[in-house]
Amino acid sequence: MPQAWIIIERFENWEVDEANKFSFFGLSNRYRNVASEIAAKDVIFSYVSSGRSAFADMRIVREAGLKTLKIQSYDSPFAFYFSTAPLLVLPRQRWLSIKEVVADLDLTRGRADYRPLFQTSIRKITEHDAKLLKRKLEQAANQNPVAPGAGPVTPQEG
Repeated sequence: MPQAWIIIERFENWEVDEANKFSFFGLSNRYRNVASEIAAKDVIFSYVSSGRSAFADMRIVREAGLKTLKIQSYDSPFAFYFSTAPLLVLPRQRWLSIKEVVADLDLTRGRADYRPLFQTSIRKITEHDAKLLKRKLEQAANQNPVAPGAGPVTPQEG
């Protein structure tokens, strides 16, 4: 069974990922060891910090292994990346606020202050958390249409 992960990134870096069609996720050398555990077909839930505190998309890892990031497009230098493909990308108006799931996630349940958990760029999550986030993101994608000009929900095949 594939492992599920949360990647935490600033809004500006999420915009870079969006511009690159969510084809990779860059990491600093600090996270090389944990990221080396990522395998093909693992599922990644993208959490956008920077005052947004919300889950924005779900991606699948295309192939195992970290690669050297030669062309820097993020606003911070990242040494490595792993390749991804989008599974579900929500319009910004439908991003899933952490407040909607904080009481139900294994990761955050019972913690008075969960914010420090979202200061690490990448972390494994339980199967329970993966199922919960997947269900909640799919529900957000299937809500009534967003305002005109807001853009479509873009579910993708993995």
